Amino acid sequence: MIKRFGFIAVIFFLAGSVMGQLIVTDPATPVETDSVSVYFDAGEGDGGLKGYTGDVWAHTGVITNESTGPGDWKYVIAGWSQNTDKAKLTSLGNDLWQLKIGPSIKEFYGVPDDEIVTHLAFVFRNSNGSRTGRDVNGADIFYELANLSVEIVLPEKDWFIAEEGARIVIEAKATLADSMFLYHDGDLVIETAGNELSFVLGAQPGGKHDVEVFARDSKNSVSDVFSYAVRETFELPAGVRDGINYIDDNAVILVLFAPAKDSVNVIGDFNNWEPGAGNLMKNTPDGNRFWLQVDDLEPGKEYLFQYLVDGYLQVADPYTQKTSDYNDQFISSATYPGLLRYPSNETVDIVSILQTAQEPYQWKVEDFDRPDRSNLVIYELLIRDFTAAHDYKTMIDTLDYLENLGVTAIELMPPSEFEGNVSWGYNPSFYFAPDKFYGPKETFKAFVDACHERGIAVIIDMVLNHAYGKNPMVRLYWDKDKNRPAANNPWFNAVSPNPVYSWGYDFNHESEETKAFVDSVNRFWLQEYNIDGFRFDFTKGFTNTP
Repeated sequence: MIKRFGFIAVIFFLAGSVMGQLIVTDPATPVETDSVSVYFDAGEGDGGLKGYTGDVWAHTGVITNESTGPGDWKYVIAGWSQNTDKAKLTSLGNDLWQLKIGPSIKEFYGVPDDEIVTHLAFVFRNSNGSRTGRDVNGADIFYELANLSVEIVLPEKDWFIAEEGARIVIEAKATLADSMFLYHDGDLVIETAGNELSFVLGAQPGGKHDVEVFARDSKNSVSDVFSYAVRETFELPAGVRDGINYIDDNAVILVLFAPAKDSVNVIGDFNNWEPGAGNLMKNTPDGNRFWLQVDDLEPGKEYLFQYLVDGYLQVADPYTQKTSDYNDQFISSATYPGLLRYPSNETVDIVSILQTAQEPYQWKVEDFDRPDRSNLVIYELLIRDFTAAHDYKTMIDTLDYLENLGVTAIELMPPSEFEGNVSWGYNPSFYFAPDKFYGPKETFKAFVDACHERGIAVIIDMVLNHAYGKNPMVRLYWDKDKNRPAANNPWFNAVSPNPVYSWGYDFNHESEETKAFVDSVNRFWLQEYNIDGFRFDFTKGFTNTP
């Protein structure tokens, strides 16, 4: 497929008069196999050669389908200070100059047969480059050639959901094509001669499908593609809940609560991060949840994955117990050994991690007798600042100090995953994942266990008034025009009702979805980590009343 670049050629095509235009060509719409005359009006553009009567040369090359952008000139005729007759212009008088390129554009520049020329590139100059002719902004001059191209005009979207059997009207237009071909999932559907193709396709069941239109000439082919899916509706399997459900050592069922979304694919390192029919999640009959069973997992291996929502939005699982993100590279292996590399070449934003066959932590204290609440001596503690190593492992070694102080409860400032690495923790993003900057979750459990062995309770600071922008529930329903949660976000207010005391994005605590989420967060930390209580941050915000 031809690469397309996001820049506009500052060029005017031949339209009657030559004068008054920076560059025109003859023929007016040349192709790479043409011989062409280029006419340069030195009085236009930046005017750097206006009125100049000495010799003028073209510093010239081409942009091809192998170029990485407008700055990546290919097959430049000569260096900046080289004055070669091949690139010398002929004066036609009145600031008008001519450069002849032939016997063809490809032969003139020495472009290989398997490469496609998309633009001619110029800077005109005098013999030593002290005077130049460029565009009106002083930039290089690009002239777009007429090349083989194809565009799917209908459907207008490149990804959508269709009902089974629905009529999908396809229209495609090409330039300089001898023939056009329509493929559905790699199978040829129709072939036609010329530059136009029309067809009505019946939407097929079975998940995601790719429709590709090729245009070909005698040497090359280009294509354009769109994808659609037919949503499959199935009841949620019994006993599963939102998030990652471990079925056995080789399989998980993933569940995402996402009302009003059209489609969700599971992408990850178990499927090369490619959305396909096999990883399109099933939709529940009420339309609220998407789920998929992922099989053939290696027991004990960590897998990276995300949800691709409606074909464009990548989010991690809100219930993941471990994340991967760009900031992990700044966490030392002494703090957290064996962190997976963040897949920066495969995706964007935070990634969730699943792992079957995890070894359960063996608790030493399973029935901790908590201190009486009326006599608690609470030590509030930020792990980041309490020890230089900022990890749970070192915290265990300091418990003698805290016990000797007479402390009966340690209150940890928010330990769940927050944005960045260095924070007090009041900018939470993932509520079920201990932040990796303090060490592995097994070490956190060992810390709680060690506290309980000494009769010390563990309280964690829990931030349920607000979340920040990396939180997947914020991102799932986002109003990009107003730069805030969308009005239909199930969990968050679009605008906080407490504008004087407001941080991040405000949970709507009157929402049933938020109430269920809060219950699941609290239950998780009590059951999974044996913590003894919570200090809830800004409880005055747990209302929509200012």
